[in-house]
Amino acid sequence: MKTKAISTLATVLIACGAAQADTTQTGPNNYTVDEGVTFTLLSQGSSNFLISWTDDSGTFTDIADPTLTLSSGQTYIFDNNTFSHPFIITDDTLPVSGTDGDFTRDTAKSTVIFGAALEPLADFIAEPEPTPDFISWNPSESDAGDYFYTCLVLSHAGMTGKIVIEAPTSCPADLTGEGDLNFFDVSAFLAAFAAGDPAADFTNDNMFNFFDVSAFLAAFSAGCP
Repeated sequence: MKTKAISTLATVLIACGAAQADTTQTGPNNYTVDEGVTFTLLSQGSSNFLISWTDDSGTFTDIADPTLTLSSGQTYIFDNNTFSHPFIITDDTLPVSGTDGDFTRDTAKSTVIFGAALEPLADFIAEPEPTPDFISWNPSESDAGDYFYTCLVLSHAGMTGKIVIEAPTSCPADLTGEGDLNFFDVSAFLAAFAAGDPAADFTNDNMFNFFDVSAFLAAFSAGCP
């Protein structure tokens, strides 16, 4: 796995240089979307929200309840095209259990859900069709943290997912600490990756695989401020 991932990184860096990648898949159901996009919401019965979006890295279609890592200072739109599933964004006090792609809301009390909802409430609820409703969210650096989204139908507890807001970092791919990105940072990543060094664990999951390579590539492509 490591050999294949390293080969892939070298090939992509040579072929694409510093091409921008706005979406990086950092796990089986985890996606980092570093620039503002419109997320289109559909549904899979009463089991999952199906979320789709398009950016410079391609089109992602009908992803079931993904964990979305978003950047502060960017505007993200959640366009609800379902017909019976009100979509709401809450803070991390919403009782939720499970893991990425398989979260479940552990409450059927509307008072608990609304108590965790972001304010102003009307700005963080998108009603289903035929109401043309959407959420437009431009989180600030002070909003960095964990959030959840869920369906307001109390019996649809499985239609729940996670949102992580990240504040901009200085330059995560600058592994040499020189203030810019070059071949030496790539070399440092490859050495850390081969050795299982935490410096190469760009997905923070204590594993070393293609998702770390993809995350490093995205950080390298984004450059330093």
